[in-house]
Amino acid sequence: MLERYLGHIAVVVALLMGAVFWLIQDPEQPVVEVIEAAAPVVAPVRTRVDAVMTKCVRKGPTTRVEGLVRNLGTLHVTRVTVQSIWKRDDGSVVDTGLIYAIGEDQTLAPGEHAMFSDTTDLRGVERCNVRALDWWSDE
Repeated sequence: MLERYLGHIAVVVALLMGAVFWLIQDPEQPVVEVIEAAAPVVAPVRTRVDAVMTKCVRKGPTTRVEGLVRNLGTLHVTRVTVQSIWKRDDGSVVDTGLIYAIGEDQTLAPGEHAMFSDTTDLRGVERCNVRALDWWSDE
């Protein structure tokens, strides 16, 4: 009758020996390597121009957009062009225009802004938008 349980006893003894062996072993300490990296040096922005719409008004058949062009860079810029975007009420673009906010003989210093405006007589224009399109720096 003991022979009948001998296989089960051998399995249980083997499992107990494996558990004891696993418990008495020292766990390997994880290796943690701290690498200190210097933060990358970010070069200052040399030229960056932004256009902001301040007003979009329709009076009679004429729609007028007004805004500011801002020099966010570190260099003087000239020949700044702004795109006026004329849209329907659903947001689809009807037409675009081009505005020279800063001319060839003018400069916009870093941190300064200048006003601009544009008009259209197109029908169906309900909304306006602007974006800085191009600018030059002589440096």
